[in-house]
Amino acid sequence: MTPKHNNKTLIGITGSIGSGKSTVLAMFGELGAETISSDSIARGFTEPNSPILPELVKIFGDSILDENGAPIRAKIAELAFSDKSKLNALNELIHPLVRQTFLQFLNSRKEGSIIAWEVPLLFETDAHTICDFTVTVSVSPEVAWERVQSRGGMDLEDFKKRNLSQMDLEKKKSLSDFVVTNDNQREKLKEQIVIIYQEIKQRKNK
Repeated sequence: MTPKHNNKTLIGITGSIGSGKSTVLAMFGELGAETISSDSIARGFTEPNSPILPELVKIFGDSILDENGAPIRAKIAELAFSDKSKLNALNELIHPLVRQTFLQFLNSRKEGSIIAWEVPLLFETDAHTICDFTVTVSVSPEVAWERVQSRGGMDLEDFKKRNLSQMDLEKKKSLSDFVVTNDNQREKLKEQIVIIYQEIKQRKNK
């Protein structure tokens, strides 16, 4: 297999909310992959010094600002997932910026690198088209909700709205090169990632 990025191999990782995408990303990192998360990049655009603050206020109004004029991330999420037009506007604003930041990272990596990229909307945004391999993290809705609850900051209604805003998990699985099951047994999850990583290394060298 010939990698798509100057002898660099790109693995796209996705899954539903609470599936453990970040855990899987970290495991690829432990095995030697360089890692980057679209969620982490996107969060940077809702920080107090966000370069797109005026655009965010234009979409959502002043209610997303705290007393110091900084964006309230939870309020943005609440409004976005309650109004599809606002969610679409937010995605159209942030996704190109996230992609640009990611591509800068990708281009800066040395030849031969394996890069693991966490992308919640991997297939929805066609990000899979630039990946050499794709991995979907599968989990039951019950376990996913337990994990989200343990993190706090989201109620069940928000959880359902966010899931509905994404592609169905079974569809993601059918489109992926690899599917891993993350049912709270960390060692079994790691075993799956090790097998996938080894196979990717073998296939990229063919």
